[in-house]
Amino acid sequence: MIERGMKHLIYELRTTVTYELFSEMIHSGIPGLCFTTTAPQRLSKEYKMSDARIYLVSECENIKGVIHPKSIEGRMLDVIQRFVKEHHESIILIDDIEYLIMENGYEMVEKFITKVGKLTKEKNSTFLVPINPNSMRDNVVKAMTAKFDDVRDVRNILVTGDKIECPECGAMWSATTKLCDICGYNFEKAPTAKPKPAAEQQPAPEKPAPKAEPRRPSQAAPEARKPERTPEAKKVEVHHAAPPSGDNWFNRGVAFEKMGRSEEAVECFDKAILDRPDDSWAWFNKGVSLHRMGMMGEAMKCYDRALAIEPNDPDVLSNKGIALRSLGKTEEAIECYLTALKYAPKDAGIWSNLGVTYRVLGRTKDALDCYSKALAINPNDVSVLLNKAAAFQSEGKHAESLDAYKSVLAIDPNNPVALRNMKLVQ
Repeated sequence: MIERGMKHLIYELRTTVTYELFSEMIHSGIPGLCFTTTAPQRLSKEYKMSDARIYLVSECENIKGVIHPKSIEGRMLDVIQRFVKEHHESIILIDDIEYLIMENGYEMVEKFITKVGKLTKEKNSTFLVPINPNSMRDNVVKAMTAKFDDVRDVRNILVTGDKIECPECGAMWSATTKLCDICGYNFEKAPTAKPKPAAEQQPAPEKPAPKAEPRRPSQAAPEARKPERTPEAKKVEVHHAAPPSGDNWFNRGVAFEKMGRSEEAVECFDKAILDRPDDSWAWFNKGVSLHRMGMMGEAMKCYDRALAIEPNDPDVLSNKGIALRSLGKTEEAIECYLTALKYAPKDAGIWSNLGVTYRVLGRTKDALDCYSKALAINPNDVSVLLNKAAAFQSEGKHAESLDAYKSVLAIDPNNPVALRNMKLVQ
């Protein structure tokens, strides 16, 4: 437990410790307010913090429960002011401060942090901010540190020691978990090594909801939801072709990423880039590793560097699209996918990811068209079939949804998502 009524800066590569501390205080009866770029539904389920008030920080506009990243001095600050006035001795958590700095610049974020610190001090509230020092310049980290009462470095004690990450939807579970409760992924049947590293955690498809709240499932929502797309299966890829001879750092980086050791992979790619600054593959693969670590801003920079060298690389364009969508920049993500498809029109993965993005915007008809094109290329892609079924289901087209689920079971007779969701549309 951390000391209440103080401003705490927490160094960690992932935000697991911070969320566990936040959840612990909520369970002790302290009102909690959280701003995050992670799906609120996932956080509530994973950390049992349904009593907290959670806002998604995203560029999606006019949606209840969503705050634009550039509104830190406007709506975000206003929400915090009202919350601390309503609740004495509350706890405020602002996650992904790196994203806010990327969108607003450090000086504005520093002023914002100072204002929040004063508000929480006046009401004896606790203020939590996790950061990854590796993703920020040393002078920024030093300046940020000076704004807090307490600084804790938990990078050495937090990793996924007693938890495992679902490769399908990104949820964290106990190491003894056999089945992901969100997407139905079977950990017991998982391969011991992944041929391709993941770089995105896709949100799950959702049942119909009012357009003002597309992220909140309605009462008719399936109990278990399949992620829209598992990018590791298709488009979050690593170039495996041998680079120029002598580039052992590149090969070592690819090997580390295959093992899920992204931090070590980044170090290797950095050394490869020192030898060859114009190696687009090294920049791209570094971006994949950073993306997997949740360092979106740094990953985007790497993708942009790779595109500056190879502007027409569909793999880089697709990965950049995934990153943009995860940051709420859906329109820019669509442009990336469409550009990628100009150079790789037969890539089923890109068509599927484009469909996912259209669904985020509520453009179900366009999403279904993309899924159909993906299935025309690869008719046995279970992930796309599940996406298609969910899209039909969200439109109330239960017969079409049922047909799609039957197609899944024809390929994978024991698919838990299809088996469960079929009961809701029959």
